[in-house]
Amino acid sequence: MNSIFVIEQLMNGVGYGLMLFLIAAGLTLVFGIMDTMNLAHGSLFMVGAYLAAKIHVASGSMLLAVGLAIGVTMLVAWLLEVFIMRFLYQRDHLAQVLATFGIILITDDVIRAIWGVAPVMAPMAPSLSQPIELFPGLFYPAYRLMLIAIGLLVALLLYL
Repeated sequence: MNSIFVIEQLMNGVGYGLMLFLIAAGLTLVFGIMDTMNLAHGSLFMVGAYLAAKIHVASGSMLLAVGLAIGVTMLVAWLLEVFIMRFLYQRDHLAQVLATFGIILITDDVIRAIWGVAPVMAPMAPSLSQPIELFPGLFYPAYRLMLIAIGLLVALLLYL
């Protein structure tokens, strides 16, 4: 085993670990601080991802796609908050779990009705599609480096 392989695998582990940290941090904030059992977060991520992929394919702009997807997903989340979640805060956790699981099922069917069952693929942004040479012989994907940077930034901001 050479040292480049070991370093690359360590960086993969750090990247995946930080991705899991980002997911866990979001869930901890919602479940722990708000004392609300909202299981529909993944559905909102799915809506944002489908929107971003479709907008990116249609416009060719990754920044526009991410910006619009965030805005529309925030609107959908606000509508869920106003029309459903507000009424669940005073209920017990079982009612919250059942209602938000229902949201998951409904969102899944709406996504299938709009986009179908085939995966929606979007090209990677040109700035993230090329590997970066960290040192001679070690090329690492730019999008994974971005994930590591974002994970470390969020960890630092949560610490502060």
